Amino acid sequence: MTAFRLRTHAARIVILGFLALPLLVTLFQPANETAEQRVLAPAPGLPTSVDEALAWPAKAEAWSNDHFGWRDTMVETYARLRHDVFNRFPTNQMMAGRGDRIFLAAHNDRGQGAPYTALIACGWQFDDGPRIVKELGQFDQVFRERGIPARMLIAPSGPVVYSDEMLPWQSERCKPTQVPLRGLLASKELTPEARARIYFPLSEMWAMRERVEFFPKTHFHWGASGAGAVAALTERQFWDRGDDVGKPIPLDAKVGPSDVAYLFTGIERNSLADVPNFGGTTIAPCFGPDCFPELKPMMEKLGVVGRYVNSAPGLGPRLVIFSDSFGYMGAPMFARYHREVVYVSTNALVRLDPAEVEQLRRLMLAPGSDDEVLFLYHDATVLWGRVGTDLALLFPESFPEANK
Repeated sequence: MTAFRLRTHAARIVILGFLALPLLVTLFQPANETAEQRVLAPAPGLPTSVDEALAWPAKAEAWSNDHFGWRDTMVETYARLRHDVFNRFPTNQMMAGRGDRIFLAAHNDRGQGAPYTALIACGWQFDDGPRIVKELGQFDQVFRERGIPARMLIAPSGPVVYSDEMLPWQSERCKPTQVPLRGLLASKELTPEARARIYFPLSEMWAMRERVEFFPKTHFHWGASGAGAVAALTERQFWDRGDDVGKPIPLDAKVGPSDVAYLFTGIERNSLADVPNFGGTTIAPCFGPDCFPELKPMMEKLGVVGRYVNSAPGLGPRLVIFSDSFGYMGAPMFARYHREVVYVSTNALVRLDPAEVEQLRRLMLAPGSDDEVLFLYHDATVLWGRVGTDLALLFPESFPEANK
C-alpha cells in the first residue's frame, strides 16, 4: 500500500512538474514579441477604481494567454499539424483549392468573424453596389476638380481569376458570372468620364491565363510575371504605350515561402515564384523610407514605400502610385515605362496627421505637373469601400462628414 501511494504521489509530482515548466518560462522569460501578426495583450496594472477592478480578471486572462511560456511553439505546432495532416489552415483566412492552389478567404483579424469575406470579389454576400458606384464617381470628381489626371487600376484577385481551381463547395461561393465590379462599372449612375478613369482587366487576364501565371499557386498576392503583364495592359489602356517603350524587366524564378507565412507561423508552403531582377538594367530600385530622405519621418509611418529611377531614354514621365498591398509587387513592374516611379501604400495613411497629409499631397499630387497618377487596388478592397476611405484621408476638406 505504501509503495502504491508513493508511485501515485510521484506521478502527480511529475505531471505538476511538466505543467510548471511553461509557468516558469512565463515568469522568467516573458515574451514581448510574437511571430503572429498582432500586438500582444499588455500586462494589467493595479486597479485604481471599481470599474478597473471589475475589468482586471479579463485583462489578466488575456495577458496570461498571450504570454504563456512556449506559446509561440505551441501555436506553430498546432498550425503545422492541422495543415500537414488535414490540409486545413488554422483560421478561416485561407482555404486550399485544387492541387496546390490556395485562396485568401477572409481578411478578418486573426481569422475571427464571418468567413469568406474576401470572396466579396466574386459577389459573395455583396449588397453595397450604390455606395461603391458613388465612391467611384467621387474619385473622378475629386481629381477632375483639382486638375490631376489620376487613373485607377482594379486588379482582379486570385478567387476571381482562378475560380475554376476551387473545390466544388468553394466555387459555389465564387461564380465568374457574378463578379460585381463588371456590373458596377457599367452602371448608368457612373458617368462616362468616371468610367474612363478606371480599368478592371478581368477579361484580358482570363484570356492570358495559359501563358501568364498571375498568382503563384501558393500566394494570395500576385507575382512579378502577373503584375508585369497587367502593367503592360494598363500602360496601353491609359497612356497608349506599347512594347516598344523601355526594355522588359528580367525575372528570376526563385523558390521561397508563400505569403501565407505572414499569417500563420509554422506554415510556409514553399513554391516557385518570379521576382524582378534589376541587376544589369537601367533601373535603380529603392524600397523603404530611406528612399525619401526629405520626408523620412512621414514615410516611416507609411512603412511600405518605394522609388524606382530609370535612366533609359524615351520613357514616360514620373508615375505616382497609391496602392493597397498589391502595389508592393505592382509598382516596380511599371518602372520599365517611366523615368521614375514613386509608390506609397495607403494601408497606413490613417497614421498621418493633417500637416503630413498636406506634405504628401504636395510631393505626389501636384496639379499642373506632367506626373501620371495611378491608384492601384485589388477588387475586394474596392468593394469594401477603400476608395472612399482613402479619398477622405487624402482630401479631408472634400469629405468633412467622414473626418468628424
